[in-house]
Amino acid sequence: MTQNKIFHRDGAISFTLTEGTGGLIQMYPVGDYLEIFKIDKTFRFYSPDSLDKEKSDPNMPSMAVPVADVGSGNYIVARVFIQTMEGITHTPLRKGINTKELALLAHKAKELLLGCEGSYNNFLAQYDSAVKDIGAGIKKSGNVFMGVPTVKGLPDISSAFLMAAKNVIQVEAEIFNEFFQTKFDGPRFDKVLQWAEANLSKNPAFIQFLSDNHAFLKCIVDMRNAQEHPKKEKELIVKDFRLQPHHKIAPPTWHVTGSDEMDMKSDMKDILDGLVVFHESLMVYCLMTNLNSKFPYKVLTIPEEDRDLNCPIRYKLEIDLNIV
Repeated sequence: MTQNKIFHRDGAISFTLTEGTGGLIQMYPVGDYLEIFKIDKTFRFYSPDSLDKEKSDPNMPSMAVPVADVGSGNYIVARVFIQTMEGITHTPLRKGINTKELALLAHKAKELLLGCEGSYNNFLAQYDSAVKDIGAGIKKSGNVFMGVPTVKGLPDISSAFLMAAKNVIQVEAEIFNEFFQTKFDGPRFDKVLQWAEANLSKNPAFIQFLSDNHAFLKCIVDMRNAQEHPKKEKELIVKDFRLQPHHKIAPPTWHVTGSDEMDMKSDMKDILDGLVVFHESLMVYCLMTNLNSKFPYKVLTIPEEDRDLNCPIRYKLEIDLNIV
């Protein structure tokens, strides 16, 4: 009988991650584990101390587990988490900013946005299949259209999407709190904007950014609130594929009572992409506003066609050598 060799918990660690494509792209500590990325896979590595905090087992092993079928090649992972980690790791920030807490918040935003993406992809797959069926022709029995396609679980898909989107906005407020020691509770960027107007007058670009995004963020929150707490005068109305006059099939739409119907396919994508842009832009403004360096910094924007497909980050902060 062959016995497994026992390693002491404080000894050297060696392991190989066989799942996913290629080698490791990035790894960052998040709370009590290390998150590791390949281009198409995410892993978490737990040390003996994180698994056995009481140190009751001298031979406690480590653990590495795959946790997601997306990795650094996913634009949300790259631009929401990895880009943030690079910023808070390599940018000198003033004292009092807890970068470990920022890492946890960026990770939470990333997970929520991946949830939004999952809901959108579920919707999109059924949407595309329905459009294909409609193109092939809807069967009729007499003057009745039979089998108009539907998106299975559409109310649940919309609920999961909007709940995660609203929670992302709340996390962004917590990120703002961490940088400026404010105490905003909930996704209330109207209050964040008011505070910025009173306290960041020397940074009009930041204030303008918050002002420009206020309506976008409020719309998401209002949609989720109307869905979660519906009232007769304010309810989120979700409509599936349906027959309209002149034998036309209308696509899925949603709207809050009293507002215009919005095409769900384009609106979900706009919300998802808009939240990614909001997160990364907020991080850039917060980092640049809280620098602690005798050297000037600049924001480098990487054009989409020049981004590394292994990790397509959009922004980098670096010392401005033209001013030094």
